[in-house]
Amino acid sequence: MEKAACQNGLEEMKYFFDSLSADWDSHHMNNDEKISAIATAANIRPGAKIADIACGTGVLLTELLSRNPSKILGIDLSNKMIAYASEKFADPRLELVAADLFEVKETGFDLAIIYNAYPHFPDKQKLVKHIFEMLNDGGRFMVAHGEGKEKINGRHTQGTVHRLSWPLRPVLEEAAEFSDLFHIDIMVDTPELYMFSGLKK
Repeated sequence: MEKAACQNGLEEMKYFFDSLSADWDSHHMNNDEKISAIATAANIRPGAKIADIACGTGVLLTELLSRNPSKILGIDLSNKMIAYASEKFADPRLELVAADLFEVKETGFDLAIIYNAYPHFPDKQKLVKHIFEMLNDGGRFMVAHGEGKEKINGRHTQGTVHRLSWPLRPVLEEAAEFSDLFHIDIMVDTPELYMFSGLKK
């Protein structure tokens, strides 16, 4: 029963984001300066292998590609989000996959980043363990939002999205979910930016 409920939740999540994909870019104006600052905080070195988790239509990809990685794997549950991202980017370093993150078995990443999507992962410990397994020793995870938690949580209180997201807690509480497996070295919790990050132990 629990597995079936989980699968139903995934299907609803996929359908929800598929339905938003066509208008996603026009309705979500992203701040390039914030995205650049987040990428800088991630300390991406040339030749890095990056997992862009819940990449959507590829809002991070221009910035990530500018940091000269060897590979970016963009993963999103929504086939249609991935289709739009594929139309926007043609780069041999980029692989885009429509899949449940937990079915992705590729490892050896130097950075795993989740931008503007962390509230849609209900099982934090499952997420932490999977990211840990994806990363190289000393690899970095990063969770980041280009807005503060109050604004994000306020937007997730109504309609379908309310069933498909879980409120952001103060950054100290969310970062604590990762602290057994990661050395947390970045925490930001302001009205304009929410971010935490750390290195694999």
